[in-house]
Order: sequence, then C-alpha cells, then structure tokens
Amino acid sequence: MLPRCSAHCSKHPGTMWVALPLCLLSTLLATGSALQCEVCASREQSCSGPLQPCAPSEGTCITVVAEMRLVGNSFSYTGKSCLEPKNCEPGPFSLTYAHNVTVRANIACCDTDGCNAGAIPVPTVSSVPNGRQCPSFFKKGAYRWQEKELLACTGAEDHCVEESGILTLGGITLTKIAAGCVSPGTCVKRVGVKKYAQGVVEVLSRADCYPAPRAGGGIGEP
Repeated sequence: MLPRCSAHCSKHPGTMWVALPLCLLSTLLATGSALQCEVCASREQSCSGPLQPCAPSEGTCITVVAEMRLVGNSFSYTGKSCLEPKNCEPGPFSLTYAHNVTVRANIACCDTDGCNAGAIPVPTVSSVPNGRQCPSFFKKGAYRWQEKELLACTGAEDHCVEESGILTLGGITLTKIAAGCVSPGTCVKRVGVKKYAQGVVEVLSRADCYPAPRAGGGIGEP
C-alpha cells in the first residue's frame, strides 16, 4: 500500500501533505487488521512464543494442554496457535480407559491480540467411584476390537465412549481403538477430521458417546 501511495503523491506534489496521512493510515489498517496470537509448542505443561498474525479465517487464539498416560509411558503437550472459530471446542476433557490409560486435556479459546499468553491447568479427575461403569478397551496400532472389560467410572466421568482413529499431538502420532469412561464434554468428538490446534489433529472413524449405565445395570441404562 505505502509504495503505491508514495508514487501517487510524487506525481501530485500539491496534494502530498493531504494524501500522505491517509496513505499511512490505510497501511496501518491493512497490516494491523489480522488477529495476532501467541504461537508455540512444547512437551511440557506450558510454553511461550512470539505473537504471529493469523490468516483471515482464523479469528480465534487457542491454548491446548494435554497429559497422556499410556502403558509404561506418560507425556505432556502444550500448543498455542491461531484457529478457525468453528473448530474451537473449549475443555476440560478427561478420558480413562482399561489398564489405567488416561488422557487429560484442556482447551481455551479467546479472540483478542495475545490473549492466549500464559498457562491453563491440566484437569484432574477424582478417584472416587460415581456408581457408573463402561465397557473398556485400549489398543495402540490396532484396527479391530477385542474383548472389552467393565471399568468403574470415577469423579465427573459419567459417560462412555467407544472410538477408533488416529491422533496427532505435536510430533507424536497414535493409532488407537479405545473405549472407557469420559467426562460429558468429550462427547463433542465426531467421525472425521478435527483440528484442535496447530499440530493437534484427530481423525476418527468411530466416535460413539452415551451416558454411562449404573454399575450392575445394562449398557445404555440411565
């Protein structure tokens, strides 16, 4: 914008002092109209990075923090980026599968410059049984179900989920078939491709979620 304005003004010196402020204002508006978000990624529970301008369709700043515990392994991840508002699914979310496999995640969205600075907490789940139960199963790299076991749900995890697909979290890709107890917010998951943040993408071929039955009752019993 500014070079074109300067060229125009140079052809008409008498209008330079009127046109130049307008040229500068137009340039500032053009460069300052995009939302700016903090962008970073880390295998820790927090991260910080520079503010970067978002694409026109990305009207949301997002922070994602997750903690996964698999059989014999555990890791954390934090990501901050720009995101399309339609993809924002605020947390927290918690999932518990067979063999003490757990996922704890939190997502926060906002829409002003630099609003995703700082940290958000990883959710915790009470260990007190809530009287509900779910069929449970977890298998990495699997493509078909095997026998499920019943899992006693605890805390706020009063729904059951059965899902299969691929989760990309930073540089980690996990193919999984899983079933277990989850918090109600986890039921936002849908079949298809879902981008939660930059570097956090899930592709699900199955995503069933329903209220957990009471212990001793049948599946689907409220």
